Formats: sequence, C-alpha cells, structure tokens
Amino acid sequence: MLRLSIVLCCLTLIGCDKKNPPAPPIMEPPPQSETINGRERIGWEQPAADAVELAAIAYVMYVDATRTPLAAVSCATSPTGATAPLTFACNAPIPALSPGAHTLELASFVNDGTVLESPRSAPLRVTVVPVVTGTEPALRPAFNAGTAVTTDQVRLRIELVVQGVDHPADLAFAPDGRLFVAERSGRIRILASTAHRVAPVDGGGTQLPEPAISLGGVIGNDGQLLALALDPQFDRTRFVFAIYTAPSRSGELVFTLARFREAGGTLGDRIVLLDGIPATSPPSASLRFGPDAKLYAAMDETADVRRRGDAASMQGKILRLNPDGTTPDDQARATPLYADAYRGAPGGFDWDLRSLVLWVAGRDVDGSSQLRTVALDSGDPVGMKRGVVSGAFALPVQTTPSSVAVYRGGLFPAFAGSVLIASEEGRHLLRVKLDPQTSTQPIAVERLLQDRVGAVRAVAIRPDGAVYFGTADAIGRLVP
Repeated sequence: MLRLSIVLCCLTLIGCDKKNPPAPPIMEPPPQSETINGRERIGWEQPAADAVELAAIAYVMYVDATRTPLAAVSCATSPTGATAPLTFACNAPIPALSPGAHTLELASFVNDGTVLESPRSAPLRVTVVPVVTGTEPALRPAFNAGTAVTTDQVRLRIELVVQGVDHPADLAFAPDGRLFVAERSGRIRILASTAHRVAPVDGGGTQLPEPAISLGGVIGNDGQLLALALDPQFDRTRFVFAIYTAPSRSGELVFTLARFREAGGTLGDRIVLLDGIPATSPPSASLRFGPDAKLYAAMDETADVRRRGDAASMQGKILRLNPDGTTPDDQARATPLYADAYRGAPGGFDWDLRSLVLWVAGRDVDGSSQLRTVALDSGDPVGMKRGVVSGAFALPVQTTPSSVAVYRGGLFPAFAGSVLIASEEGRHLLRVKLDPQTSTQPIAVERLLQDRVGAVRAVAIRPDGAVYFGTADAIGRLVP
C-alpha cells in the first residue's frame, strides 16, 4: 500500500443526490516526492452518513492531468469513528504508472444520470522505481533520520541506533538498560547500554553485537522467532522468554514457548514451557508480562474453521501463565485461557497502567484490523481472573498491526497513555490518542514515521520514555 493517508472530508453534509457532488478530497502530501514501485494501494477515509450513502460514491485519479477511474475500490462496512461525520476507510490499487515522476490527484464523484465530480485534491508527487528482478541488487529502504512534528506540536528526533539486524520481530528492555532484539531468523542480540540508554555512535549507529543465542538449529529453515519478553524479576532470575515456530515430528510448523537464562551476554538453559500448538503461515504471536507479573501469550488462530471457537484450543486466545508455564491459582476455571480477544492473527498487546486496561491489536480473518480493550470479567468469582472484550475499534485500513506498546515515561508528556502500533505493512507507527477522561476511548489517530524509515515491525518503550522501533534492517528511536 502507498504509505499515505488521503482523508476525504466533507465541508458540508455531502448527501449523494442530484444537487451536490461529494466534497473534494483533502490531501496533505509530504514536501518531497514519494518513491514507490507502482504496485501499491492508496488509502483514504470517506465521510458518509451511512454505508448506503458511501456505496453511491466513486473515485477517479488524475495521473499527470489524465482522468483515470479507480477500479477495485474497497471500503470498510463499519465506520472508523463513532462521532459525526462518520468516516469509512477505503483503498484501491494505484493505476498503472510508467517509471519516473508523476503527479497524482484524487477526486470523488456520484452519477445520478450526470456525473457530479468534486474538485481535485492537492497534488501528490511520486517517483516510480519498478521492483528489481533477476540478479540485480534490491534497493534497501532508506532510514531518513531527522526531525518531525506531531499534530499536537510535539517535536521528535528520529535517530538510527544500529543497522544490519535481520528483520527484528520484537524488542525488550532489561532493567539495566540493555535492549534485547529478536530476529525472525532465530537470533537474539543484546545491545549494550551507555549510562542506562542505548546510544547511537556518531549518528551512524552502534556496532552490531554477536548473537546471544541462535535458534537456527531448532527452528529449521521454515521456522521463525516471533516474540520476546523479559521476566519482571530479571535482575534476580535472568529469565528471557520467547515464542518461535519450529517443525514438529510430523514436519508441520508448531508454536513453542520457551524460557532461557542470560549470563554474561549469552542465553542458554532452554526450557520448553508450551509446544505442539499448530501455527499458520505466515505465523504471528505476541508475548508480554502483565502488571500482575504473569506471562501473557497469544498465537494466531488456526485456518481450520472447525477449530475456531474451540474453548480447549490455545489458538486465537490470550493465555495467562506463571513464569514456569503453569496455570496461576487465581485463573478462572483453572485454565490458562484468559481472553478471547481477536479473530485471526495477534498484532500485539500492552497495558495502560493508569486504567489497567489491556489493549489488543490484531488482524481479523476477514482482513480488517481491530483494536480491542480487555477488562476483568466481573461475572467470575471474587479473586478469580479472566478477561473479556469491553470495546472494539476499527483501525485505519493502511494499518495492519505487528506490535503494540502503550506509552509510558517522561520524555513525551503529550503521549501519556497513547497506544503506539507498529505496522510493517503500513510502513508507519500509528499513534492512537485516548480520551484523557476515560483512558478507554480512542479520540484520534496519527501516522508517525510514514515512509521515513521503511517497514516498522516492532515497538518498545524504554523506561525513561524513549520510543524504540525495529525496521527491516535497523533499530531506531524517537527522542525529543
């Protein structure tokens, strides 16, 4: 998908009738030309009174002033917001473009016997660089360090911490400030800290350390390392937890939850806590410790529709475990199944420590992306714990979640309680602002790092509040 947000806003109630065309698209293009490969989809949000009104609107793109109808437009059936005017997330493939520079303008229209078309949007300038094939080297996504300003005027500095990592899948901070990086290929690296912070050297990144462990011999050629978490008592236990996929005896990929012990910058003493849980392709999993010091894990739902909703299956659920893999004594119904909080692939979860609400992002089986809140089930016996979904919100169509962190720390006071969602496919870090009165209701979203650093796969908050993120081959951070 083209990593831009085109917001179609009505200046008045648009009413798709014979009198008024839709309002013109409003686009805020970046100051420089965007480099694309010509195969992306472009996304926008369309205000409409309801889905019926939305269905009457069509779209065209002017490519270098030549009018081209947009085909295969897809719009969500549910609005992205709950307040008027309602907006619906839409997207469509970009028309065929020749290599080189182009100017794109978007317009919406209705056809009531005559075409009523809106004025064109602000121009978006793109440069098409086709996908490299054959033996030619592929282009590495650029990491554009520098500064940025949020919609509420928070000034950010984008810094490169280290380059050369191999598709970091997850990040976790130790109490001493070291950053643990899980690479999809099975390696875990530990970035050393300086004065309790991982610091870039001469603006060009730190030296990439040797792996603390490599699970290549365990996961094989088809397995992946997916998630990482450190024991809240890490200073005492030195325990590191990971979820990965590996082939079973029958050759099928299954999820494994394992525990390791860190000593002197290396990881060993592997103990398997859970295994044999069928994995889909591509697999996804999340792993975090909660405020109660229990280990929470999520693995994607099986593609076998007969097993969906199976109360005995650990797939498609959030599990709550003791650090030794056993079921906590206060777990309702004496099962590790804590919450049925997504319908497909988990994109990550984290807690707002102010409200103790668990925020869960995921991609549902229908392809939509959702952000849900999970609270304790008041219907369970006193002292027994189980979570239930207490709210659900549609994420923008361009945001397929791959990692979640609720902001905490002092560096960005304006970010307090914001839910940060990394989107590898969307090439951005989505900031979901919450209502400060309730801490449970999203009131706005903003795409950070859009096409500035490449695909954003993982996000983590350092204890002081710096925001660290992983891209295809680098670790970066946001600081004031």
